[in-house]
Amino acid sequence: MLIQCSLFAILHTVTEGKCIFQFHSQQTAQGNFSSPQFPGNYSESLECIYNFQGKEHETLKLTFHEFDLEPPFKKGCLTDYIDVSTITIIGSKFLVGRYCGDDIPASMLFMNPHAEIIFKTNLVIHRKGFHGSYHFQDEKTIPPPRSTGNVSSCGGTVTGVGGIIASPGFPYYFPKDVDCIWLIRVDYHMKIYVRILKMQLYGSIANCAEAELTLYDGYSSISFNPKVLQKYCGDLRYYKNVEEQTQLSSRNRLLLRFKTSAAQVMKGEDLDKNAVGFKIVWTAVDFKKEGQCQEFICKESRYCFSSLENSCNIPLLAGCGAAGGVLLLSFLIGFCLYRRHGSIRNSHSQSLNMQLRQLEHSPSYSGSNPQLPLLTIPGRSPTLQRPCRQL
Repeated sequence: MLIQCSLFAILHTVTEGKCIFQFHSQQTAQGNFSSPQFPGNYSESLECIYNFQGKEHETLKLTFHEFDLEPPFKKGCLTDYIDVSTITIIGSKFLVGRYCGDDIPASMLFMNPHAEIIFKTNLVIHRKGFHGSYHFQDEKTIPPPRSTGNVSSCGGTVTGVGGIIASPGFPYYFPKDVDCIWLIRVDYHMKIYVRILKMQLYGSIANCAEAELTLYDGYSSISFNPKVLQKYCGDLRYYKNVEEQTQLSSRNRLLLRFKTSAAQVMKGEDLDKNAVGFKIVWTAVDFKKEGQCQEFICKESRYCFSSLENSCNIPLLAGCGAAGGVLLLSFLIGFCLYRRHGSIRNSHSQSLNMQLRQLEHSPSYSGSNPQLPLLTIPGRSPTLQRPCRQL
């Protein structure tokens, strides 16, 4: 059987009724794909695999322009159909959907660079098939999902190495019926550390449907395979543990969604305590491996220090890398050590709070080579650019 291959594809194998098409971004960033023999009718008993492979930092968009397969049965697509899946950088495969009939599937944007289409047909009813296009893009060009329009400070893209995000109207009120989505994006090989400073939404945790704050993995899709890191509603006092008030992304993108269906204005003399809405602080962080730190690295924690002194047990850490002066990760490490070393709790808590207040009021840094202040260890002067040494 002769099977015609799609344009711009490399056909690895062709056997009776089976075919494999490979599309690599290194060869072409965009192109077309189609069912065998398109625009003629496809053959019987086919099983074809379309493999799309991009670079680690790329995304993939698939768009179908024509689609004509055998109609579905009452139980769904059982005869001629395509299965579309996305594959993460660690190899986990997720089915996006199964499609048949003549309804053109909506365009699909995958934040992972690897996707797969499996096309199967049976012995009867052969139709025209499908034709589509693919486009690999750098992840930094992909904006967040659309937010509610005509609402100030509602959603958008936030870049740099650190800053503050607050709900619309904070600290006086938050509007009703809004869907605000922020994308926090940092340099590709860094991660994002987030801590909630203030939060008081509508009512209690029983009112989550009316106002909710959600953190998502920035490489998941909110629409078809959302990876929820944490959900918040009600008041911050319901989340007492540090682990519940903080999140660390797995990669360099994080989505923050604030969705409401009702609004409540709280009044009081102390608006700082009775603030309505939320306020978070975020910072880019980097984890250095042994030999990569330009200063000194702790044997167990793998964190960098700018001083020769043995400071691995001190809660306030000196950061290294692009995050530098806004390394809020020191707060997390401080609390871990706070629990483990009760004897030094009181002596350092005041300094830790002062550092957090300074960070809270610091501007959002941006630019390729920002001049960042250094989080210093109390009572010590940092010495920069020292040879890497294990403490």
